Amino acid sequence: MPDKKGRSAKVFRFASMFVLMTVGSVIITVLVTEHRLDSAFKVIYSLDERRNDKEIVSLIDGATKYVYFAVYYFSKDDIAQALIRAKERGVVVWGITDRQAGEDTNKAVLAKLAAAGVIVETQKHADGIMHMKVLVTDKAYASGSYNWTASATEANDEVLEIGRDDSVRRQYLEIIKRLLVRNE
Repeated sequence: MPDKKGRSAKVFRFASMFVLMTVGSVIITVLVTEHRLDSAFKVIYSLDERRNDKEIVSLIDGATKYVYFAVYYFSKDDIAQALIRAKERGVVVWGITDRQAGEDTNKAVLAKLAAAGVIVETQKHADGIMHMKVLVTDKAYASGSYNWTASATEANDEVLEIGRDDSVRRQYLEIIKRLLVRNE
C-alpha cells in the first residue's frame, strides 16, 4: 500500500495534467473558432428576412481601404448612401454596371453617386451584358444572384453569399479589376 506522500504526489500530477489539458483545450478552441469566423461564409436567401441590402450596407460600412463592385441592376438608395459614406471617409470606391441598365433602371442612383464623386462606370463592350453581382472590400466579399433593387430585396428569390475567406475575396477582386481595366 502506497504511503500518503506517494498518493498525494499522484493526485497532484493528475490534477496538474487535468488543468493543463483543460486550459490547452480552451486555447485551441478559441484559436480554431477565431480562424473559422475569419474565413467563414454564409449564404442568405432573400425572402427569409428581406434584408440583403442591409448585409451589403454592413460590408460597405466595414470597409477601411476599398470597395469595388460590379452589379447589373442598382436602385437601392441605402446601398448608394453607404457607398457615398465610404467615399467621404476616404475609402476608394469604384464600380461598374451594365450599359443598358445604366441608361434605365440604374440612372437615378448613378447620378447621385456621380454627384458625390463615386466612380461607377458602365460596361463598354458591344456584345453581351455586364451581369455580375459582386462586391469586394478589403475585408470581405458578397456575390450571388442579388441585384441591388427593392424587388430583389423584398419579392424575388435571390441568394447572397457573404464571405471573409481571403483567397476567394482576392479572386473576386482580380475579376472586377480586370473588368474595369478592360472597360477603359
